[in-house]
Amino acid sequence: MTITKKIISKRSPQYKIFSLDNKVDVVKGHVKVIILDSLHNKDKSFNELVDLTGKSKPTVSQHLRELVDEHLIKSKKDPKDARKKIFCMNAEFLGDLSKEKKSRFDIDNYFAQLPQLKDPFEFYRLILRSLRTEFWNEGVNIDPILRNAGKRVGDVFYEELKDNNLEKLLINIVDFWKNKQLGRVDIQSLDPLIICVYDCFECKDLPIIGEPACAFDSGVLDSIFSKHFKKEVVTIETKCYAMKNECCTFVINN
Repeated sequence: MTITKKIISKRSPQYKIFSLDNKVDVVKGHVKVIILDSLHNKDKSFNELVDLTGKSKPTVSQHLRELVDEHLIKSKKDPKDARKKIFCMNAEFLGDLSKEKKSRFDIDNYFAQLPQLKDPFEFYRLILRSLRTEFWNEGVNIDPILRNAGKRVGDVFYEELKDNNLEKLLINIVDFWKNKQLGRVDIQSLDPLIICVYDCFECKDLPIIGEPACAFDSGVLDSIFSKHFKKEVVTIETKCYAMKNECCTFVINN
């Protein structure tokens, strides 16, 4: 069973930031943002993009040509019909940017209520919280960057965790998260593979924003299980402390 549930963000980004070769591109425009949002999740046909945008075929065609010319997307032949094209991403998604600042978190009040930090781990976790919330308050979504960073860290973690047996790998993950103070891991299901994390280091005391906030953790799990299953897998966070849930729940699509 594969879970493809998509968490709809409450943010309404007006700009999308992409990295391509040695440059960074900022894309604006409602139709282009819809197209890029869609292709970031899955390759799409021309007709699918027309349906998603709700715009006329000539309008969508023009936007697609511009995105191809900017090398942000590319096309390939539809394996089911060589006369048609499938569009896919050709650049790395870095994040969203909104012109409107949305103050979600009273940072000054947060710092004022903090106890004295004697544990170095708590200090570094505070640094992560501060950076994350400052970006939020400035209207910048850095989740894609955090996810990519998590994947790189996961590549390193895997060497310590790896085991050909899935159940042994999961035991190693439970122990590793506990020993590193990353949270308490509970394996909820093997098919589909569902992992719950209590006291999540990444988000436990973040503000309630109504959407998943564990992009870094998701990236770590992407890497670990992609290496284990020897194919690319995608981790979907369905529950989160930032959604007012009692734990963070990750579904591993493999």
